[in-house]
Amino acid sequence: MKLRVTKRGCFGRIDGAVTELPIGHEFHATDIPTAFIGRVIVLEQQSVEVEADKKKKGK
Repeated sequence: MKLRVTKRGCFGRIDGAVTELPIGHEFHATDIPTAFIGRVIVLEQQSVEVEADKKKKGK
């Protein structure tokens, strides 16, 4: 899923350095980290099951 930081207090790695993620920063994650709940919004959400079904149909 694609997430966007909306409030301060989210830390992560940018260019190899641990730093506070700026408001508006977008990143991909498999789920919302517990510390980020209420501080990020979901921009895109992809279902793992849907992608697995696509792979099966493609074979």
